[in-house]
Amino acid sequence: MVKRVVLILCILVGSAPWAWAVVAHTILGGVVKSVTWADPVKGTKSEIVVTDAARKTTHILVTSTTTLWDTNAKAIMPDKIAAWSHVNVIYLTTPEGINVAKSIKILK
Repeated sequence: MVKRVVLILCILVGSAPWAWAVVAHTILGGVVKSVTWADPVKGTKSEIVVTDAARKTTHILVTSTTTLWDTNAKAIMPDKIAAWSHVNVIYLTTPEGINVAKSIKILK
């Protein structure tokens, strides 16, 4: 697992006109163990569970802003991601400890 730090320029209201905020992104490669898609009736959210090479599982929330890519870097619909798919996921972790996917790419 590789951590990358990205600096994002933010405007803070009521303080200095410009400030830097640090947002850490994590890149995770592994195999999709399970996929759960949102069901408003049940109140569930979309989530994938990825197992890395060290057999550590990571739960990752998939939102409407998550970009999904196939092996040819073409946009895909969520139903194309299935269990046992090899993927690379770029996600960030909220202060509450929730992993939110920014991008999911299926590997060959």
